[in-house]
Amino acid sequence: SSARQSFKAVVSTQSTGLIELSDISLCFFAMSEIQRFNPDSLVTKSPYHIPGYGGYIPQRKYMIGGTFSKTTHEILTDAKLGSGNFVLQKIEPVKEKIPREKSYLIPGYTGYIPKGEHWFALPYVTACSYAKGDHRDAMSHQAAERTRMAVERGKAVPMTPFRRSTEPYVSKRPSRSTSTGLDYHISGYTGFLPMSRNKISMGYPSMTKQAIADYREKEREEAAMKNLPFQLERSTRKPEISRIVYPKTSGMVPHYTGHIPGEKFKYGDTFGISTNAALKTMYAASATE
Repeated sequence: SSARQSFKAVVSTQSTGLIELSDISLCFFAMSEIQRFNPDSLVTKSPYHIPGYGGYIPQRKYMIGGTFSKTTHEILTDAKLGSGNFVLQKIEPVKEKIPREKSYLIPGYTGYIPKGEHWFALPYVTACSYAKGDHRDAMSHQAAERTRMAVERGKAVPMTPFRRSTEPYVSKRPSRSTSTGLDYHISGYTGFLPMSRNKISMGYPSMTKQAIADYREKEREEAAMKNLPFQLERSTRKPEISRIVYPKTSGMVPHYTGHIPGEKFKYGDTFGISTNAALKTMYAASATE
């Protein structure tokens, strides 16, 4: 309070042009007591989220009156509001990898480069060198695995079969047969049934029984005809055209877009009259030949 009063006295003396020595000393004393401006107070300490962060922030909606950065700093540093694990992880600088292989590919090469899809944001020759080294390591690892598998295969005990020859399989289940000796399948069988697609409105056992009977009958007919002699005859008669394209007694209907012999030389008539005249001329010429 005394410093504030002395500062007022100095201001009042400036208006009259008279400044005393005791007032100047008090003025400097008052200015020393005023806290100096700290530029670091404008910078938020880490950790904090930058404005625009859209992730979840616990208790964010209940804290008002502060900037986004300072509010998130208080939330992240308060052990009671979270699990203690920071969302923002510290990123360590990536150490530069020195290529072990030299690449002699020039920029503009469009062929395939093994492992080249894993290297980007690098000069073309450097990326090719890294890719070549990775490919060499992968091939070495694959060769080592082959060698290890060959050694283990040599140590393994060979498996010998119990029987050198196998006997034909005979089912122990009795044959599903009826009084006529024809097999059938029970409901639920999903295998292929020949000649069963045209069997409808029947029970599954009855349908399969009829289909198998028809198939066996067809097999017997084919076996009987197998040894019969046959002679291949080809007809020399020309096929008859059942559909007449050009009528003989009238012309073509309008909007017909097919070819009409001689119709392009007819003018001044309707489509029906001109095509009728063209067709009469065609038939007359074919009759004289």
